Amino acid sequence: AAAKPADDTNNASNGEETSNNDDGPIIVKKTIAPAKPIPFINSNGTVLGYQLAVDRRTLRRNKSLQPLHEWLKVQSDCGHITRQETVSMIPPVVLNVKEGMSVLDMCAAPGSKTCQLLEVAGGLENSSDSEPTGFVVANDADPKRAYMLVHQLRRMNSPAVFVTSCDGQYFPILDAKADKGTEKEGMFDRVLCDVPCSGDGTVRKNPGIWKQWNQLGSLALHPLQLSIALRGARLTHVGGYVVYSTCSMNPMENESVVAELLRITDGSLVLEDPRGRMEGLIARPGWSTWKVLRESKARTRRAMKDRRKKNNPKMMEKKKEWEEKRLKDGEEAPPAKEAKVDENQKDEEEKKEDELAPSPYDTKPYVPPATWDDAALSERTTSLGFVEYASYDDVEPDWARRVRASCFPPTEEEAKKFELEKCMRCLPQDMDTGGFFVALLKKVKPLSKGATERMNLLAKESRGGVEVNAFLNKPGDEGKEKKSANGKESDDVTMTESSAAEDKTDTEPAKASEDEESKPEEEEKKEEEELIQKAPTGKVGIRHKMQNKTDTSKNDFIPCDPSIWPPIVEEYGLSSTFPKDQFMVRASGEAKILYFISKSVKKDLIDHGIQDRVTVINSGLKGFERSSLKDTTISYRLAQEGIQYVIPHMTKRVLTADMDDFFACVTEGYLQFDTFSESFQKRLEQLTSGSFIVILEGYEKDASKKMYLSMWKRTNCVNCFVAKIEMEAILSNMRALGFVAKKVEEKPITGLEEVEKPAISGVIESL
Repeated sequence: AAAKPADDTNNASNGEETSNNDDGPIIVKKTIAPAKPIPFINSNGTVLGYQLAVDRRTLRRNKSLQPLHEWLKVQSDCGHITRQETVSMIPPVVLNVKEGMSVLDMCAAPGSKTCQLLEVAGGLENSSDSEPTGFVVANDADPKRAYMLVHQLRRMNSPAVFVTSCDGQYFPILDAKADKGTEKEGMFDRVLCDVPCSGDGTVRKNPGIWKQWNQLGSLALHPLQLSIALRGARLTHVGGYVVYSTCSMNPMENESVVAELLRITDGSLVLEDPRGRMEGLIARPGWSTWKVLRESKARTRRAMKDRRKKNNPKMMEKKKEWEEKRLKDGEEAPPAKEAKVDENQKDEEEKKEDELAPSPYDTKPYVPPATWDDAALSERTTSLGFVEYASYDDVEPDWARRVRASCFPPTEEEAKKFELEKCMRCLPQDMDTGGFFVALLKKVKPLSKGATERMNLLAKESRGGVEVNAFLNKPGDEGKEKKSANGKESDDVTMTESSAAEDKTDTEPAKASEDEESKPEEEEKKEEEELIQKAPTGKVGIRHKMQNKTDTSKNDFIPCDPSIWPPIVEEYGLSSTFPKDQFMVRASGEAKILYFISKSVKKDLIDHGIQDRVTVINSGLKGFERSSLKDTTISYRLAQEGIQYVIPHMTKRVLTADMDDFFACVTEGYLQFDTFSESFQKRLEQLTSGSFIVILEGYEKDASKKMYLSMWKRTNCVNCFVAKIEMEAILSNMRALGFVAKKVEEKPITGLEEVEKPAISGVIESL
């Protein structure tokens, strides 16, 4: 489901009625249009996306819409629907994921697009499959946001997701050495690069973004976005697809990145147009030409902040008081300091004063241009404090590191070759949404050596021009903090060094190649050992400090101790087909939880050593949890979260129930045996104390519906070990099946000892 952006002036409604009471406020009544289907969000012809004709703020605050809001919250928490903006749904649809595919979401948080990808890739490729053969790797550079991502993905209840945290431009490449540079290159069938951006496309729902927006921010993001996109292309299988997307309308973050990506890869990537398979989508063509601008020094965010601080009323009042006090005391004004100023500096100061002059176009309210020709617009932007460049040759040396050659439009010959018009620009007014940019690229051949070198260079530059290993602990360096050559941890300081390295690499490719060939085998071996390091996360200079305090390897998944299994197999009658090797524990200590990991995740990721290269946040589903209750001999109980992957192998402690008995089980608290029918009660009494499963009749082999309950039997009662939100989901499914609940009289239960309460599956496990 998609809610439209906040826009009180353009609310989609069928009618409006105003009543004016002299003794009270004006009441405006609106008839809200019903949710409309989004044709391009579909599966096999069935529409799966709907857009509400009301914004999120109104939905939360309007009391008449409260029932709808509560229903949406429950269904969202249950995992039945995902709420997001309409344009946010476009990139996963453009990526065209299929069941059984391997997918990477490089910048996944907060996770709405990841849920879309997982819903398809984590589905069953064949009806005979018992588990998903595809998977989604959800990565985010910020560990805190990655943990929020886990909470979002819990709703999907899928083992086919692997959540990691590392800088996207450093995501590890796990190809075999023999596959590099060949048709077997790459790890994923689909890669989504929904990169960090300035977010100016969201201004309709977030007008406050203009207070922080500036062009320099977009120029600073440009190399990072390019670095992530290049890494995504390298990680994609030949024949696979990459989607590059932003919620910005700025060509510095959109077409210029795509053009440079096509320029660097030199035929390895080609743009494709997905409009033909997306019914109802309105997307304007990408641009092949644009203007390159930057703010003048006097219009930068810091300069404007200093100017506001200097000229604020309090400061002006203090200056006035000081001047009055000086005159009253008869003190002479301090002599002005004489300084030698050359002609160039005078010119700069005069230019700065000119730039500070108020612009006739800076009006409130805003007045649109009288004409849209280039000359008039150039005059307007210059007056507003921007500097416009016709080509990269016009860029001043001081700004050459920020306003890069890749920011400029392609030549006419390149424009014909790149076909940037195949990019999609989704504007707010076209579909009553926010703004979004999407580009679909197909990888037709492996990346060249030059493209790979440029990828590595851009990645290093994004970390301040410092090698990633400089921010990681090496043997014998414990407790030492590594910094850049000048002792600072600033991106801006070391950017020049990296750029100089880039220039040197571009001008001397042959020499670099010769040096690589002449390296001794020992040095190459040493480099390979250094590369087996975890990729950095977060801001520059922070990662290595965190590593001194915490050992991230404790979050890794490792095989279970074999001694755990004999009593579990005996208690639940697990058959010989039970996949013990797919149940793993965290390396943090005691095996409190046994996680079910899908075969594809284990084989293609864990067994390939991905845990040695990234910080692992979460994966799999809880299959068994350690029990502390004393009334049973078994030490592990069945966990509701991954129960559907255990039940097919169980031959003991499984009961089937009709609709009434099953509904009676879906209740919080303790349930006496006489709550159920006589036949079900007898079967309960025959069970020994401990964990058991209740299945709704007719759904014994339908794991997709998951009409299963994890229960616990005591001497004279049972209770359901299912989180409240999942109970809501099960009851919703029962209502969909036509079940109508009967009123049941609650009976008090006394004489019970303290009973272990089930863990809430929606809460992220503390690591």
